[in-house]
Amino acid sequence: MKAKPTNKQFQLELEIMAEQLREDIVSGVYPANSFLPPEPALAKRFRLSNKSVRKGMEKLVEDGLIEKIPRVGNRVIAQRTRETLILACTNSIERDFSLRALLNDFHRLHPWIRVEIVPYSDLPQFEGGVGSRPADVFALDTTQFQELKESGQHTKLEPLEGLDGAFPFLNEAFRSGHRQYVLPAIFSPIVLCYNRSHFKECGLPEPHGGWTWDDLARNAAELSGSGNRLGFCFHLLSENRWPLFLLQSGSRFEWDGTRLRDLRGTKLLEGMKLGKRIIHDPDIFPLYVSENNEEIMALFNEGKVSMILTSYMGLNEFRSASLDYDLSPVPYMNEPRTLVVAIGFGMNRLSVNKEAALQLIGYFGSERAQQLIRSYTTSIPALQQLEAPIEPTVPLPSRYPLYREIVASYRLHSELNMPWRLNRVLAGQLKAYWAGVLDEEELCDKLVDKLSALEREMSGM
Repeated sequence: MKAKPTNKQFQLELEIMAEQLREDIVSGVYPANSFLPPEPALAKRFRLSNKSVRKGMEKLVEDGLIEKIPRVGNRVIAQRTRETLILACTNSIERDFSLRALLNDFHRLHPWIRVEIVPYSDLPQFEGGVGSRPADVFALDTTQFQELKESGQHTKLEPLEGLDGAFPFLNEAFRSGHRQYVLPAIFSPIVLCYNRSHFKECGLPEPHGGWTWDDLARNAAELSGSGNRLGFCFHLLSENRWPLFLLQSGSRFEWDGTRLRDLRGTKLLEGMKLGKRIIHDPDIFPLYVSENNEEIMALFNEGKVSMILTSYMGLNEFRSASLDYDLSPVPYMNEPRTLVVAIGFGMNRLSVNKEAALQLIGYFGSERAQQLIRSYTTSIPALQQLEAPIEPTVPLPSRYPLYREIVASYRLHSELNMPWRLNRVLAGQLKAYWAGVLDEEELCDKLVDKLSALEREMSGM
């Protein structure tokens, strides 16, 4: 008796049939206005049930390749006019999504749509450059959307539907009012990444969710005791690292109109002091000035650092490395809190190809694409429920699923109540304080004076 196929096997067999028929249609085996073979014949060819074949036909209808003619059959639709979409994204998107693989898959599903990638750095340009048309789709992270929202430019994005089945906080992160402007695709908390071999070598138990920064300090001293490696290191100036200490204070910046309230005696100041204590403790933080996160990742990959702060997207740097590493929640100050970042896709209101743009955005949130992201990368897909990859190509650390257990600790940059346009000034003053150029009193005075003055200027008051 033949065993009943599992859901994974069923989905795979269904996709094989749909993929083959797509290729046959695109290559002209079944030309426009011709009919596909009867469903019983397809069931025999692909060794599927009639019900399964009907499901496959529904997928081809959704893809716009065929139409069902009642009591006649499935007719191939005339080839659609070729369209070119412009996708604007930052350089890290290729790594974070395995973007080329996803776009190749998208093209197989929608052969009439070609996607052209154009890079941008800080914020997207909605109007396009001289002699060039504007981008149709933008890849945006939560801080970029925050900045667009604060300046009112988020309305240059076309409203969308939220992603059904996503972690609820992801849709919320890309909303303004009751409107969704970006469809979430991946996300990550900042976590502690550690070299398991180093802990075994020193006879130390591995980190766990109850670690405080004092626990990290003691272990970092043990791990770096031999002097040939760093116990702990991270790129302090990264916008996805230093805000962690402020968020862990459990407080936020408060304003009286455009004037920042004094920070003296606040929990927020305690978070800033924690950051200074960590980087000035030679047993915790080395006298090493990093240029960027990638430099820290390279040192960790070479076994020269035992513990780092990173994101799940950053773990993609280790995809081809033979590294014995694992993950733990970041140490905490008053209560477990960590920074979370997310990336999604939005549509330019000025797009001349809105239907195709919507298909691309919808693809990134589809179960098919989310499954590929899970198979090809270490990034966390936005959908909460996905089948385990049929053919995983990326080795994952054993504690990879811990992100699901720490959702309650997630905090966005925006929860600090600091306008993103003031972020560089805030970071500059904290850098001076942490470097010892400013003392605590000077820091409090300068933050109030500089941030209040800039906020008044930006607000036109």
